[in-house]
Amino acid sequence: MHTTTRFIAAAVATAAALTLVGCSAASGQPGGGSTAVATVAPPAIRSAGTLSICTTNLGSPPNISTDASGALIGSEIDLAKAVAGRLGLKPDFVTVDFSALIPSLQAKQCDVIMASLYIKPAREKVVDFVPYLTSASGVAVKKGSKNGVTGLNDSLCGKKVMVTVGTTAQSLAEAQSTKCTSAGKSALDISTNNQATVGFQQLVSGQIDAYMDAAELIGYYQKQGTAGIQQVGKPTDAVDIGAATLKGDAKLHTAVQKAFDDVVSSGDYKKILSQWGQSQLAYTQKG
Repeated sequence: MHTTTRFIAAAVATAAALTLVGCSAASGQPGGGSTAVATVAPPAIRSAGTLSICTTNLGSPPNISTDASGALIGSEIDLAKAVAGRLGLKPDFVTVDFSALIPSLQAKQCDVIMASLYIKPAREKVVDFVPYLTSASGVAVKKGSKNGVTGLNDSLCGKKVMVTVGTTAQSLAEAQSTKCTSAGKSALDISTNNQATVGFQQLVSGQIDAYMDAAELIGYYQKQGTAGIQQVGKPTDAVDIGAATLKGDAKLHTAVQKAFDDVVSSGDYKKILSQWGQSQLAYTQKG
């Protein structure tokens, strides 16, 4: 998964936190008042009337983070509430380290995982997934920039580009630099950092031409309108994220799938993603 961090500039952080609280209150409503489209009970779930959801405080808006009071918020939190509502259950979030998500599910400390868990072949051997979102890499420029950068393409050749170290975006930037030089063009001038805030600040101040990171992170801060950035081009290198249930727990898996399908068909899915600046990353059924 992408390495993303909190925006640490005081003014931006304050504005973002206030917006997050409002966003959570509005987008959490679809799940709570919905009519159940599927029902599950023990032993398919741990406790009657409750859907226990393993999540993790990634500190990476818009998917999962916390508000000023420490409450979990984000698009995945809202989607989890919406799914629980469609099952006629109360959501109960169990926060664990990311590396402990699947072990916690296997230990039956929760019923389902909804925590930016990428769908990978190795994981599909031990859990069943209901895909509900995609993650991708994106390119950001200063709002209103006329430097010619249009996305992850040759428009980056010769440009100053910053990436968060260790992310997919870093490998994509390096690959694009190789494409540029192979075509006889200038390589990307790539610099790295450990905090998204550094990239945004240097972008707005004109020290770099483009910043690459998770498309959902860039889209979120663009949605806030406080960072002075805009995403250009289409998100690339997409990977699906899914709700994970224990392998073979067919009853719960089927119920979660029906619940998610209803979230989509009701229009709540579109509303939630729009509120969190993730409309471009809606999951699309394959095949």
